Amino acid sequence: MPEVPAHLVPIDGLTNSKVNFVGLDVLTGKSGAVVRFDILDEDEHKIGTIGIPIRPQKEGTTDAVIAAGYRALCDMLRQWLYVADKMAGHYDDAGKKG
Repeated sequence: MPEVPAHLVPIDGLTNSKVNFVGLDVLTGKSGAVVRFDILDEDEHKIGTIGIPIRPQKEGTTDAVIAAGYRALCDMLRQWLYVADKMAGHYDDAGKKG
């Protein structure tokens, strides 16, 4: 796994925002499900809901599907963090030139 830049290392207590599992929608007539998570800000106001489609799991249990949803959510958040960090660097560099 690549080295994580110091400014991106997770810090406990950085924010009190939350991601909560809120539902599981079975895809009728298809295999798989959509695992839904609510995103809450520090005041517990709902920012939005993310639905992540999940393929059937080998174990076939509801818990396995939810666990797969959390793993997919972590992958998505890592990608968003990477892109947001790159974009912040772009605008930092642009501001120094300007």
